[in-house]
Amino acid sequence: MLRAFLPRQPLLLGPTQNLVRCLSMSHSAVSSTLSNSSSNNNSNRPLVLVKSCGDLPQAKLPEYIKSTQGRLYHIIWRSAPPQNVFLVKKPWDTTVREAMIELINHLHQQYPAVNVIVSEDVADELVHETSTITKLFDPSIRHIIYTGTKSEIVDKTDLMVTLGGDGTILRGVSIFSNSIVPPVLSFAMGTLGFLLPFDFKHCQDTFKMVYENRSKALHRNRLECHVHREHCVTPDCENEEPIEMIHAMNDISLHRGNLPNLTAVDIFIDDEFFTTTVADGLVFATPTGSTAYSLSAGGSITHPLVPCILLTPICPRSLSFRPLILPNSSDIKIRLSKNNNRNQSIELTIDGIPQPDLRPGDELHVRSEEQIKCDHDKQQPVNGIMCIAKGKNDWTKDINELLGFNSGFKSQTNRKSNL
Repeated sequence: MLRAFLPRQPLLLGPTQNLVRCLSMSHSAVSSTLSNSSSNNNSNRPLVLVKSCGDLPQAKLPEYIKSTQGRLYHIIWRSAPPQNVFLVKKPWDTTVREAMIELINHLHQQYPAVNVIVSEDVADELVHETSTITKLFDPSIRHIIYTGTKSEIVDKTDLMVTLGGDGTILRGVSIFSNSIVPPVLSFAMGTLGFLLPFDFKHCQDTFKMVYENRSKALHRNRLECHVHREHCVTPDCENEEPIEMIHAMNDISLHRGNLPNLTAVDIFIDDEFFTTTVADGLVFATPTGSTAYSLSAGGSITHPLVPCILLTPICPRSLSFRPLILPNSSDIKIRLSKNNNRNQSIELTIDGIPQPDLRPGDELHVRSEEQIKCDHDKQQPVNGIMCIAKGKNDWTKDINELLGFNSGFKSQTNRKSNL
């Protein structure tokens, strides 16, 4: 079989475009085809078509029914099984890319009603992976993947499936920052992580369980971060909203970055002045994020169902400023001191994604999303993130197996030898 590689070009997307790009594999060449072209000859038919997700039906989110015997929720799609599945992968990783192609082929074979959605960069990556697609895709099926802008993907997604590590989950969830997040099904294909309950080798059975309304999920809360800027961050900021809101699944961090001096930060809790800290920075974490940056900075490990906000200083000048665990009803305000700061900016990062720097006089308001609100009949949560789980004890197993909680030096040595 002769193979030719399509030139790398940016994907031009829009709601009116039905076909963005296609990859056609035949015995003679690789060809591009427009959406309105067709052929009765299967050998010349495009093997992969990439279409805009703008024409897909709107998202149908499931109902979440609290289990009577535990802390998990049953996930139930009443009208129809999930139709639009958004796949998120670890970027430009050969093993993960091949796993995604394998999963797409399985979905197209066994669930023809399922529409596979990927981001624009992943669509471009898949289009150019000709050898793996030729090897793994069933040539008797017309394989169509959908892509679009972030807002289009948010409007269409019924279920999110991630392939990678914790960072892949955070990146996928960040697309839904100020929106309702669909259920998240995560397969472990990255480094050690606490959000990855399923092994990819069981992906077919696991997806079937979710598709048939037999899965359960753990509710994880998010933080709301409201940024009040006193200064412009872009040339045309006169037209920008003075207040920005971003959600965080893991944590919100402030750090002096590569600046030489410590940063002075005023902290208010529930409109009451609490303290001024001089430190490298601060971390505000959810219980989910308590095993990430906050833990490295000396914060506590917190069960994901504990309704709280973790406030952890990063290398404070005063040894008496210890990590805090605050109730999730707290409204925390952070203000960069105008008089005590020798640095003119501080880095703001939300779930590992850099944001425009804060400057003296700017304020950051951090609060938790309200605890689960339920319809009294359906017990329907309206916020947070539903992560599909194996069972109610996933967190305990992760702490022991991944973190090696309370294990001695000898146990750690034996554990490393068995990896």
